[in-house]
Amino acid sequence: MYQLTRSVMFDAAHQLRDYPGKCANVHGHTYKMVVCIEGEKVSELGILYDFFDLKRLMQEEIDRLDHHFINEIVPYNEVNPTAENMAYQIYQTFQHQLAAQNPQLNLVYVEIWETPNCSARYSQN
Repeated sequence: MYQLTRSVMFDAAHQLRDYPGKCANVHGHTYKMVVCIEGEKVSELGILYDFFDLKRLMQEEIDRLDHHFINEIVPYNEVNPTAENMAYQIYQTFQHQLAAQNPQLNLVYVEIWETPNCSARYSQN
C-alpha cells in the first residue's frame, strides 16, 4: 500500500464557544492541514496521485478558511471550531471529493495542527 501526505499552512482566527478558559476569547493560529491518501497501485509513471492534484483538492478548503474568522464559516457557525471538529468536517468533504475523482484511492486521515505541538487527527479506521 502506498501513502502520500501533503501539508498546507493557513492563518485564521477562532474562538471556542462555552469554553471555560482563554480559548473562549478570539485568537488566531497558523494552522497546518495535513492530508494523507493511500492506494494499492501507482501509474506507469510511478505516481499514486499527483501532488499538484492533492494541493488543488485542499486549496478550496484553505481558501474558505485562510485569514478568516472561522466561527462565521459553515459549519463552524454552529459547530465549535476545535481542531477535532475541523479535522472531522474536512475529512468528510475530502472523502467525497476524492471518491468522485479517483475511486481507487482512500483518504487515510486529515490532521489539523493549531500549534507546532498540538494537533487533532480524524480517520475512519
